[in-house]
Amino acid sequence: MPLRYCLPRVNRQGHGLDGLVPWARAFLAAQVLDATLLPPAFDLHRCGYWRDLHPSLYRRFYHRAVEQSLPKVEFTEADYLAHGGGDVVPTLHSFARAHRLARRAMWVFVTAGSWGGFHHVRAARDFMRSMLYRSRYTAQNLLRLRARVDVNKVLVGMQVWLSGFNPPAALGDPRCAVNPAPPLDWFCGIARSLQQALGDQAQFLLVSNGSREQLQPLLESFPCITTGDLSCGDCSDVIALADADLLVCSPCVSSHLAVVLSDSPHLWFAPNRYTHRRDGDLGGRAVAIDVDGAVPGALIELLRRRHAGRRWEHDLVRSGVIAGGAAAH
Repeated sequence: MPLRYCLPRVNRQGHGLDGLVPWARAFLAAQVLDATLLPPAFDLHRCGYWRDLHPSLYRRFYHRAVEQSLPKVEFTEADYLAHGGGDVVPTLHSFARAHRLARRAMWVFVTAGSWGGFHHVRAARDFMRSMLYRSRYTAQNLLRLRARVDVNKVLVGMQVWLSGFNPPAALGDPRCAVNPAPPLDWFCGIARSLQQALGDQAQFLLVSNGSREQLQPLLESFPCITTGDLSCGDCSDVIALADADLLVCSPCVSSHLAVVLSDSPHLWFAPNRYTHRRDGDLGGRAVAIDVDGAVPGALIELLRRRHAGRRWEHDLVRSGVIAGGAAAH
């Protein structure tokens, strides 16, 4: 009987949910290589995600035993690039052929690091969402949030991340800083622009690590739904943002993950943007917004159409002939 395992390593010094990247990579490898996926030892992570994502304090010892007992095959960033980069799935196929893994009965495939980001493991999007949802507090938090959201209004998810970033006002070029933060005025400008266009049909889901005093300009002026009172809300916050009609992002891991899990358009702070194909093109989902926060009219119309299309009244199964009992047999 073959003994083949795929094992993700999570860096103890990781800063958050970027630990999902090697886990998703190992998951995809397990599918490609017909192997058994081992959950990561999140007990090594300084953020304590083992409490939420996989409650095992001793998994690292089991991992060590597996690595010592079986031939180890490491998949590094250098291997990823050498076999083509881009989408990791064809890269894994190429790597497996080069190492003849299909012909070998016993091995442990090991991968570590958040290199490549969430987009190179996009094929594992449903897996990542399911892991977040299975975390200890997510279902309860999302149910509580559901009671706060008006389903008849457009939901704008805003991730306002304040600490751990350099304020752009102190920099000549925001792109020269590591993780430069959009100013709070930028978020206020976007909220104001959307409210002027949508009126009372706009509501804002505010996810932030800032205090109420820091967020007062947003909280006082706009109808905001907050998540700060929810228990261990990192995982539920990401899913809630991903389910919004529009995402307003900060340059942080959880914003990137929410974008990958979402099909909605998302807004980025234009001064942080490097030249990129299709930036600001509504044919894609990413729209760069200038410092004044003005949202283009084309995006407003797109948002209206998307929200209208997602309302249950427009769902044939729930409100049409099937729900009315007149479906043909």
